[in-house]
Amino acid sequence: MKGSIKKLMKIGSFTVTFVVFFIYLLPLLWAVMSSIKDSSLIIAIPPVFLFKPTFSHYLRLHTEWIFYGKMWNSFVVSSITAMICVVVGLPAAFVLARYRLGKDWLPIWILSNRFLPIVAILLPLFLMFRTWRLLDTYIVLILVYLIPNLPFSIWLLRGFISDIPIDLDAAARVDGCGSTGVLFRIILPLTSSAIAVVAIFVFLFSWNEFFIPLVLTNRNVVPVSVSFAGFKMKEWYDWGAMTAGAVVCLIPLFLMVMVLGQRIVRGMTLGAVKE
Repeated sequence: MKGSIKKLMKIGSFTVTFVVFFIYLLPLLWAVMSSIKDSSLIIAIPPVFLFKPTFSHYLRLHTEWIFYGKMWNSFVVSSITAMICVVVGLPAAFVLARYRLGKDWLPIWILSNRFLPIVAILLPLFLMFRTWRLLDTYIVLILVYLIPNLPFSIWLLRGFISDIPIDLDAAARVDGCGSTGVLFRIILPLTSSAIAVVAIFVFLFSWNEFFIPLVLTNRNVVPVSVSFAGFKMKEWYDWGAMTAGAVVCLIPLFLMVMVLGQRIVRGMTLGAVKE
């Protein structure tokens, strides 16, 4: 009796998991199918599920929309922003976690900058960068992306470093390491999972940002997020190119998660100190 109940519970949990997974996966499947349909079939009612695939929409992304060049813009800006957040955020988080600089108010103040409405400062930034002739450049996007992402990175890394037993620092100092040695020989290896988490989050936030590049770019470094607004024509949407662009944009994100996914596990410091 108990065995049959457990079996039914397993079947029920598997069914619920499959249904939820399918619901979340359905938009992606629909986008993939639409990206290889003929334009006349995309808006057909009822929907057409049996069709001859075509990859003309992916070709038109390059010939008509210059989409892949905008993807490169997004990749460059997002990658550099993530790298700066890690390089600057790790030492800052180390100081906040180990030396209690500013006690509790300084970390909270740093985190509060993450919630600063970017629209409140975007106009002054626009006027300032226009005066410096930096509009529509990689530099301006990276600098403005750092405003919300760097505080978030420092706060997240601080939490990870605080979980590392301070006894490891003391042992390293006994062996002759200074603060720099503790950071690079102890903290850096043990926070590799945290660095992966921060890199992924910052990359995603920068990749998906829309309003900032909409205001600060015009032609040269327009990212892929802004380019989607161009798929709306005067009287119709280019659904084929739009769905093809959505599928292409997901590829770098999937690759990043696949490469760094194994390092997201936070259990790397468990058992570092045995009682």
